[in-house]
Amino acid sequence: MTGADYVLHIGAMVSPAADKKPEKTLYTNIGSTLAIIKAIKAQPDPDKVHLCYIGTVAMTGSRMPPVHWGRVGDPMNPSIFDYYALSKVFSERAVYDSGLKHWVSIRQTGQHPPAQSAGQEPIIFHQPVNNVLEWSTAVESGVCMANVCEDWVPESFWCKGYNLSSGPKWRLTCWEFSNKSMEPLGMKFEDVFDPRQMARFNFHGHYYTDSQALDDILHFRCVDFDQYWANVNAEVEAMMANPMIRAMMPTAEQMKQGNAQVAKKPMGFSWMFDTNQEDWIHAFFGSREKQAAIPSFEEGFKLYHPDDQHPTYLDHGYDESKPLEQLTKADLDKAAAFRGGECLEDNHGDIYKPIVWKCADVHTFHSSVNAVLNGGHWCPECLAHEWNYAAMAKVNPFYAQVWNPQHDADDDYCIPMQYSAYDITKKIEEELKEK
Repeated sequence: MTGADYVLHIGAMVSPAADKKPEKTLYTNIGSTLAIIKAIKAQPDPDKVHLCYIGTVAMTGSRMPPVHWGRVGDPMNPSIFDYYALSKVFSERAVYDSGLKHWVSIRQTGQHPPAQSAGQEPIIFHQPVNNVLEWSTAVESGVCMANVCEDWVPESFWCKGYNLSSGPKWRLTCWEFSNKSMEPLGMKFEDVFDPRQMARFNFHGHYYTDSQALDDILHFRCVDFDQYWANVNAEVEAMMANPMIRAMMPTAEQMKQGNAQVAKKPMGFSWMFDTNQEDWIHAFFGSREKQAAIPSFEEGFKLYHPDDQHPTYLDHGYDESKPLEQLTKADLDKAAAFRGGECLEDNHGDIYKPIVWKCADVHTFHSSVNAVLNGGHWCPECLAHEWNYAAMAKVNPFYAQVWNPQHDADDDYCIPMQYSAYDITKKIEEELKEK
């Protein structure tokens, strides 16, 4: 950090490494963030250092229709078994409440081109067929990072969270995105995938109602959607014109056979059902019976594109026409009650100072108004040792907005965490104090 004016905290352990090494992911992603914050504070003039933290759409988790529109401030909802998302929730929370003068959290979405090896990982079965993402291009994400470091960025930009995407044209479902890649090869999603093996929920992604706000400030969108895909298709067509390359490309049937082998890997569809991984079946399908009820394409499974023209908004539980700095104690009490808890301390207009809150499970915790209302964060202890979202939705109306529309009343499972981001955060904080 010494001598740095800008710190871009872009690196992290992500899937597939994060799925295979969850404990290391928690230590790496949370530990790096806490260490960077400490290092900035140790500078002679920490106020001049500008920290750009990269969050993720995975923090807000599964948002299948009818709750497929989202914005910063929506509930934290990391998908069950997604330790990467958990690591980012706890890391971003630390950034929000760091006390640094200049920081920003930019929540990255799916990025194109994706890792080429992703198709060989069990995560291909975790995404529902009609799941939505508002993608970004790698080029524009890079331009965004470069522009963060320009001196024309206004002071009002800092100390907030933003959603990053390449714009409304990039609102694609899982099957539409797959077709973008496969159609130049003469295939369609239906030729390769079986909807009965694809999760019903518990992935991540939504359309954004607020991604334009980031481009209005940083002006990073510079790629035309139609031209981009025309160039991608032209590259594939040029490759396929080579007989040797064309002969090496798998057929649709070979790709289906390959998927069948991937499904047997730990975390894959066949692994879940053949080895009786009931917690995984609950998380991604609700139950064996509900998975068995999914129709095949021949039986009428419908591909569709959820509405992307008429935004809907979750209730954030306070008067959003007021700037956060103007919220009164009564406003904070109302916001806390909507989350099933209480605000135990007046912030006296300081939205960055952590104050005391209490959740419905009577955990008390310190968090700033900015983290709770702008960031969507709430009780960290409720994400300490188990995914107990059904119970949380019963006492937290704010969170219920994302859980209830996607789940039946009997989706009342509670799934233990193998590793605790909460405990690891506490441990790292203590270790950093001693250094």
